[in-house]
Amino acid sequence: MNRRETDSIRVLIVGDSPVLAQTLATAESGSLRFEVHTVPSIPEAEALLELLPPELVLVDWRLSGLEGFLERIRSQPIGRVITGPLLSATEVVRLVRLGAHDFLLAPHHPDEVLECLGRTVTLVRERRRMAGMAERLQRQLQQLSVLYEVGQTLTASLRLEEILPPIVEAAIYLTRAEEGSVWLLDETSEALHLRIHRSRDAKTSSAAPIYPTTISVADSLLGRAVRTGRPIRLGPGTHKLDTGILVRSLLYVPLRAHGRILGVLGVLNRLQEMAFSESDVHFLTMLGDYAAVAIEKVRLFEAIQAEKGKLEAILQGIEEPVLVLDFQETLILMNRSARQHLGLPPQVQGQPFRSVVSHPDFLSLIDRKPSIGQTVRQEITLPNRLTFQASLTAVEGVGYVMVMQDITYLKELDRIKSEFVSIVSHDVRTPLTTIRGYVSLLPRVGPLNPRQQEFVEKVERAMQTIVELLNNLLDLSRLESGYALSMETCSLVEILNDAVQIIRPQAEGKQHTMVLEIPTDLPSVQGDPRRLEQVFLNLLSNAVKYTPPGGRITLRAREQEGYIAVQVSDTGVGIPPSDLPHIFSKFYRVRREGETAEGTGLGLAIVKSIVERHGGRVWAESEVGKGSTFTVLLPCRPIHSDIPSMPRVRGDSA
Repeated sequence: MNRRETDSIRVLIVGDSPVLAQTLATAESGSLRFEVHTVPSIPEAEALLELLPPELVLVDWRLSGLEGFLERIRSQPIGRVITGPLLSATEVVRLVRLGAHDFLLAPHHPDEVLECLGRTVTLVRERRRMAGMAERLQRQLQQLSVLYEVGQTLTASLRLEEILPPIVEAAIYLTRAEEGSVWLLDETSEALHLRIHRSRDAKTSSAAPIYPTTISVADSLLGRAVRTGRPIRLGPGTHKLDTGILVRSLLYVPLRAHGRILGVLGVLNRLQEMAFSESDVHFLTMLGDYAAVAIEKVRLFEAIQAEKGKLEAILQGIEEPVLVLDFQETLILMNRSARQHLGLPPQVQGQPFRSVVSHPDFLSLIDRKPSIGQTVRQEITLPNRLTFQASLTAVEGVGYVMVMQDITYLKELDRIKSEFVSIVSHDVRTPLTTIRGYVSLLPRVGPLNPRQQEFVEKVERAMQTIVELLNNLLDLSRLESGYALSMETCSLVEILNDAVQIIRPQAEGKQHTMVLEIPTDLPSVQGDPRRLEQVFLNLLSNAVKYTPPGGRITLRAREQEGYIAVQVSDTGVGIPPSDLPHIFSKFYRVRREGETAEGTGLGLAIVKSIVERHGGRVWAESEVGKGSTFTVLLPCRPIHSDIPSMPRVRGDSA
């Protein structure tokens, strides 16, 4: 039972139990010593409990008032043993529920009695030990409560002047010290500067010496806490610090945040003879960790504010409008140019973007919500007739950054260029038609020799190239100016099949294998059937043109997430990675050694323009020597939301 031989167990026997009393009296001469008190009734037992609180109570279950007695002593650290004649199992269960620890039912045997009492005493003492631990835990919980309250205070402030006083006051309270202070390292980490010093009461405050405001880290007790990163504890006794101050006891703990020491939190006693305990070290270290995190947070906030000031100064100097939104679409930053062009006051910062800007082009751009690191672009025309190319980029940890570039001048140049191309194209077609007519009449004037016939054929081919170029230029001009589309609900299955039938003779002429994977249940699209057919004829024609004889051309279509994806794949010569990003540009042609295929360099530019006019996207994947795949993505119905982003592939083109 883990007790000393001199321990005496006080036992109260309630009821008429001479055998038990005799057994305990006999046991007094052995290793167990009992101080036995006997009362005949429960009221007398209750009166004796306050005068001589027992460690064990043996009570006869037949006594009147047993249940109430057990309930009243249930919360006390007293062993409760039931005595008397045999009980039924039901009664045993009932008494256990009332708080009985053990049973001594007649007939009694001395060994059985001693064993039962030993068990009960062990149980009670273990419960007392647990109660003591609970009491100590309660005290620690109170200390933790103080730490929690201090932590709440620290997290609510972003100024050192507000967070340091509660830190020092809590340190003094937790350790019952006379004085407390906080020292912070300078930027060189070579000196500690006193930021705050507090005393517990007026007596110690009036007797406090003048502290130095700066102490070297290299040769001071405070500096040792910084150098070692461990708490420093002195006392009890009399100690003279390197500052010249005499103390009875002292405790310094380093302020550490994210593995870096920021300073020292210290408490000391100059008058009272009281040493700081391990518990004081533990709780002051915890408080120091709170303090260090709060100090680091303040410093980071100050650094962020400084950087924000620099960024705002830079932004205000940028001529292009710049706006910054968080991921909840709150306007957190905008420069002077943005305010001027959008007509917004400075007070709108911090408000939802949609509540202050109602321009549909802006809202459409925001709705596209690019992924982190991605950028989406859109032209925006303001009421003052200025046109901007707005780019929206998602920046991790920030939100969305919108930069607007004034392209009004470029748009005007493009309009003038389109008008020029249209006028020149029409003006050139008239004399070209005349020349073509006279060339066709040459054989009728008289027979041509072989050399002359060769020249005539070259002139006709050159004129055909010029006509094709003019037609393409006019097509592109109409598309870019917003005309030349007749939108209606049309079947993409029929459009694809018609394009295949037109191109099939060319493919068969080069012994190409045509593979079609076109589901018959593709949904309808809203578009111009003639222009969509032009897209796929152009792509199929290129596949035939750049695929050697005996190759394979595959046309497949599928529906995915409200869009129809059409792919034209070939096993041709492929496109070099350096050329792939430019193939949809006007007049751009991939030059290959020994190439005989001809073209104007406008076909893919027309494809791109038609697809984008239908709210779609087109891109290419290619590998030299293995072939190319062109993908067209078209919405199944007219929509205004963003189109799924294009994949990153070998060689990227837009």
